[in-house]
Amino acid sequence: MIPDGWIWLILIRASVLFFRSITPLCIVHCTLYLIGIAPVIKVYGLSLPVQFITVPETLFYLIVYLPKRHVFQRPADEGTNLSRQERRALFEKCWASVPDMEYFLKTWFKGAPLHEIKRENVKDWLAWGFLNKYSATKADDEELEEYVTATEKVYGKEFDPGRGPHQPLRPTIDPINIQHRPLSYYICGVGLMDTLVFLKMWRLGFHHYALTRWFQSFPYRPLSVLTKHRSRAHDVSYWYRPHASKDRLPVLYIHGIGIGLVTYTDFFADLIKQDIKKRSDQVGMLAIEIMPISFRITTPALKSQDMVRQITQILQLHGWDKRKFVLAANSYGTIIAAHLLRSPSISASINSMVLVDPVTVWVHMGDVAYNFTAKTPHSASEHQLHYFACTDIGAAHTVTRRFVWTENVLWKDELKNKKAGLIVSGRDIILDGRRLRDFLIEGEPEITRSGISAVPGAELVETGNREILWFKHLNHAEVFDFKKERRLLAEMVWRYCCGI
Repeated sequence: MIPDGWIWLILIRASVLFFRSITPLCIVHCTLYLIGIAPVIKVYGLSLPVQFITVPETLFYLIVYLPKRHVFQRPADEGTNLSRQERRALFEKCWASVPDMEYFLKTWFKGAPLHEIKRENVKDWLAWGFLNKYSATKADDEELEEYVTATEKVYGKEFDPGRGPHQPLRPTIDPINIQHRPLSYYICGVGLMDTLVFLKMWRLGFHHYALTRWFQSFPYRPLSVLTKHRSRAHDVSYWYRPHASKDRLPVLYIHGIGIGLVTYTDFFADLIKQDIKKRSDQVGMLAIEIMPISFRITTPALKSQDMVRQITQILQLHGWDKRKFVLAANSYGTIIAAHLLRSPSISASINSMVLVDPVTVWVHMGDVAYNFTAKTPHSASEHQLHYFACTDIGAAHTVTRRFVWTENVLWKDELKNKKAGLIVSGRDIILDGRRLRDFLIEGEPEITRSGISAVPGAELVETGNREILWFKHLNHAEVFDFKKERRLLAEMVWRYCCGI
């Protein structure tokens, strides 16, 4: 994330304005060109063929972006219904995991004043959240009344009858806020950064396992033709560093929303530095690539069961399905980590976990969905997140139409089954880091805290088999941006690799 402050705010808003103005200007130029009145631009007496830029940009908008945007706006299918007994158990588990009901309601209702949230509005959210129905009129009213009454007991107040003006967040059916990116953004921005990732990952000793269908995502990846390896999974490419150590565990890494692995190459380098120099004893790493959340034009994100199945195929290829490994993930990647943890075929191989910015533990709270899909940006980092992540066509579709929160949430008691390290940031603009930290340690019998003098505002909180690395002054994913903080993360992962 970029720093907050008025200078950065001006720079990021100017950058967004620049990218958003490219396509309209190109469309205007193409229109004038077709009717023969386009201005001629000359440099040193030479006419510049501007149409070679404006025509592809215009065609990309009309032929690629608009049709794909239309398809991606379709509501998700209604989920598989649970039995009434299962829904009741899920409801009780969720409400027991809500540390502040007022905060819960306010965020799920987009910051609306609580006194304006009416009983029928709450029913609409409950029908979507627990009965997988898009309207309370399609659900069992008796069951909804039971849930509303239980909610009022936790909340401490009764909801006024009727329906108010405030609709709750329902990401699987709400309109998606998607903003167009110009063709030059994908080619010169995403394509260039992806090329740099290729070069750095090769330098670190990784091998790329590309998709068989190289044209599956845009911008295309010309360097992938240089690798002889092909992914066994149909839709998931990845990077692999061979594992040779006999007494240490390899690492499976799943990234969050961004330009693929560009955010994490320095972290991989720091982790490799922890390793000994002998190649015959090196610790292996496998870094999954998820193209739909990597700022690309591609197919929709896989559903949870399909993603687990394809990652299982990758693990089987390298024999990791029969050995222990450390599972590490960041942000949206922690949701996929939760799916792997519940998979009978994979869970037994997961020795321990390191979850950075663990949205999966907090996804039942409304601020994750609200901050990513509905919040109006104000600060510089919020504007950066809003344009470059929240409104990206693939990321926006993934975080909304794949938002089956009952599958994506990782309950706190599920963390007790594995040794887990969680990295939480105090200035996180996607989830409330302070509330999450307090939630994770609430009710724990034994808690030890130790400050980290080398990093001001950092603290290690230990309770049972859980460690929380707290960074008071960091924003979302900023632990990867700063050397000292990133080193603490690498040391934690390395300790888990060594079984410490």
